[in-house]
Amino acid sequence: MSEEQKTDYTPEKLAIRRRELAIEYKEKMSELAEIKKKKAFKIIELMAEHGTKSKAEVYFEVTDEGQKELEITYYSKGLLELMRSIKTEVDIKNNEAFGRY
Repeated sequence: MSEEQKTDYTPEKLAIRRRELAIEYKEKMSELAEIKKKKAFKIIELMAEHGTKSKAEVYFEVTDEGQKELEITYYSKGLLELMRSIKTEVDIKNNEAFGRY
């Protein structure tokens, strides 16, 4: 990364990006909550067909909603990691600006 590219990432820009990611995370969590509400009812139906909760959960995972649940879960974990790394970078840049390093 060149010096010019490094200066593009000011704490302010990073904070804005972190807020954008937080908004996206919130939207994904709302979507996940809706899927989990539907999942509860679907698991009951699947338990009647397949006998146990663990079997019902496995069958749910192969449905479109089950796949979407897995996708959102892992995607949201990635968003959290990005937000954490941005916070760390902002903290470092602020500490450097005040001569704490």
